[in-house]
Amino acid sequence: MSGWPNETDAVLRGLWGSLVAGAESGGRGAANMWESLRSGAESWATGVLSITSPTPPTEAEIALQAHSLIGHVTIMDVNRYAKTVGEFLAAKQNLQQLDPADQIPGNAIFHAPWATTVGNPAVPTRYRIRVLRSITVSGFTQIQRNEWATYEISSPLTSTADALQQANTLFAQSDYNARAQINDVLDYVIEAV
Repeated sequence: MSGWPNETDAVLRGLWGSLVAGAESGGRGAANMWESLRSGAESWATGVLSITSPTPPTEAEIALQAHSLIGHVTIMDVNRYAKTVGEFLAAKQNLQQLDPADQIPGNAIFHAPWATTVGNPAVPTRYRIRVLRSITVSGFTQIQRNEWATYEISSPLTSTADALQQANTLFAQSDYNARAQINDVLDYVIEAV
């Protein structure tokens, strides 16, 4: 990621999942968004220090590393991303309220400010679907787990049913999933790339 960890937008895009998860569980209020940002930064710092430190990292080391990541982020930056998170959640809700056979309208697709194919006359707009599934993996024992996966939608964007079917077909074609079976689709979102 260009500019990581010194460029504010690169940091906030890197912690996007933490911001979305925080908003889904606690709303987009300033205190919750800051807590989600801090939590995501601490998780990142813990992972980095666990790999790069010769000894297990202390809480103080984790806090210092997290602060170095987000210390330059301002309230204006967080507010801007909270607004973008709201757009993401609204598009996701609009998509999931559709009947599976309905045509997907523009308000059901998340258009991130960092998308590179949106509004570019030289490149057709591309889309991807992100799907959370309950799957069962068979081996010596059967393991049931929930797993996110992302797929580029290669055919025209029509209905939710078509997009999910395309994702499920790609899931089944992957060698990684040779012993996996889809139990249920738990969550999904479509975004412009």
